[in-house]
Amino acid sequence: MRLPAPSRRWRGRLLTGAVVAAVGYGYALLLRFDPQPVPYVVMSVVVLALAWLVLDTTDAETAQWVSVIPRTGDRADEATSDLRVLTSHQQARAPSEALRDRLVALARGRDPDLGDALHAELEPDRRLSPAEIDRILTRIEEAHD
Repeated sequence: MRLPAPSRRWRGRLLTGAVVAAVGYGYALLLRFDPQPVPYVVMSVVVLALAWLVLDTTDAETAQWVSVIPRTGDRADEATSDLRVLTSHQQARAPSEALRDRLVALARGRDPDLGDALHAELEPDRRLSPAEIDRILTRIEEAHD
């Protein structure tokens, strides 16, 4: 199997690397460093490969990130607000009316009669358990169907 010929860019790199390594070996001999040929070739290949990697990295274009996730509407902020109301209702020492008001408003948006019934049914100072909240949300969803 025959290997493809290196591109013009790589031929230039290989020729330049060989010339730089040979000149470096010549200077090492002139300065009487007594270089060993095989370790010098291995060191030259490693150093040139690292230099080429650095050059290829700096020549690369900067990354451009494009968001593929579509922007959501106002409901994202509303969902975060709902989560904040639920969390504060569960963690607060004294429950506030915020969760009750949010559930009643949601029910009125689907069925005004159900909203009035929930408003009368829910006590403002009582903490609702997750099961009760789930039951109320199920009632609201069923009212819409």
